[in-house]
Amino acid sequence: MKPRPLPYSALVVDDSPHMRILLMRLLQRNGISSIESAVDGAEGVKRYKSSKPDIVFLDAIMPEKDGLTALQEIKILNPDSIVVMTTSLSERAKVLQFKDAGANYYLLKPFEEEKFIDTLGKVVAILAQRAKKE
Repeated sequence: MKPRPLPYSALVVDDSPHMRILLMRLLQRNGISSIESAVDGAEGVKRYKSSKPDIVFLDAIMPEKDGLTALQEIKILNPDSIVVMTTSLSERAKVLQFKDAGANYYLLKPFEEEKFIDTLGKVVAILAQRAKKE
């Protein structure tokens, strides 16, 4: 059964082509059809500025501009932006660094589809709540 389309847009920022494709497919499979991607943090921030997506999936370790720097810049542009960090870094200090910088969620790579769907569900609930308030 195909999920109903969701009225939200997403930006996937990851230097791994495999990871970008995987995340984009998972988003599409779960009702998000408006999806852009970027290959590093610098391009990710640029795309964020131009498309203002509802959700950002952001890799932590990338060339040019790392995920932490990109996260900080996105949060300056829009403190209410919803950012999900996707990373293989599980050290507590790093996780806290991302949380302190404003990351909403943290997906540890490699993640299972159920974990992704659970996180996306939480994000969609926040977006739906915000839409009710407008």
